[in-house]
Amino acid sequence: MNLQSAPVSSAPFLPYMNFKQGIRINYPPGWMHREQVAPVGFAVIFNSPQEDFADQFSENLNIFIESLPAGATVDQYAQACLNGMAQLPIQYLENARATIAGREAYRLVYTGPLALPGFTLSGKFLQYITVANSKGYVVTYTAEIKKFDKFLPLIVEMCNSLEIN
Repeated sequence: MNLQSAPVSSAPFLPYMNFKQGIRINYPPGWMHREQVAPVGFAVIFNSPQEDFADQFSENLNIFIESLPAGATVDQYAQACLNGMAQLPIQYLENARATIAGREAYRLVYTGPLALPGFTLSGKFLQYITVANSKGYVVTYTAEIKKFDKFLPLIVEMCNSLEIN
């Protein structure tokens, strides 16, 4: 990873808090965030700013939260997530135990297509799957393959700031 190519800002990260969902995370200045409520869960998406006119994809970090049955474990939830992804045209590069927000998690790294209107790019994904308070949390960083390492230091900082209450 070439840390010198990482976007650098002298401004401090901004806080995002959602008390109803029980999460807090810091995100880089200039990034936009939006919330989406769906029948199966809640998501907050943090998008990088457009780098130039040729920038076709906004790298992003999203946090998806859904209710789980009481007593559901991280192993059960991770397996359900993997089963749900089984039909996708992706290639796993990593599947290991990890920690996020001080909680046991699974860390996945994989490649696959980024379907965009009118064309498809190759993407690389970093994903954490964890469970807390009868909720499942899926934290996913999505980037063009060629830009994955460029934004990774920011994403690591974001993930390190995540708090789940």
